[in-house]
Amino acid sequence: MEFNLDPRLGIELPDLSTPFESLSPEEQEDVVYRWEGIRARIPERIMKFEQVIEDILDAIHHEEDWDTIASYFVEVSDYASRIAELNTWRRVDQSLHGAPTQGHSNRGQTSNAPLDH
Repeated sequence: MEFNLDPRLGIELPDLSTPFESLSPEEQEDVVYRWEGIRARIPERIMKFEQVIEDILDAIHHEEDWDTIASYFVEVSDYASRIAELNTWRRVDQSLHGAPTQGHSNRGQTSNAPLDH
């Protein structure tokens, strides 16, 4: 099973085209080990996105142009959806049960805005 970087979330996600149960015991062990390492980094990613949201909200408080404020709220919404998606992935167990189905993520619906402002 392959893991591919999701640039929007900043973590690698499993390619679920091969069912976990069809993997050999050795492959399953490798997947579990790799997924646990990735899953352990999710809270750090969430904290990073929360900090970005706080920075954007601070910028909103100092902004007077309504169009700029509106664009900031679009960014806040995007980062909030990333946090929600990361929380979904964080709940996926070691054998990848409960993983979102392919195409579940919001990729393509929101921007790939940079992490820093």
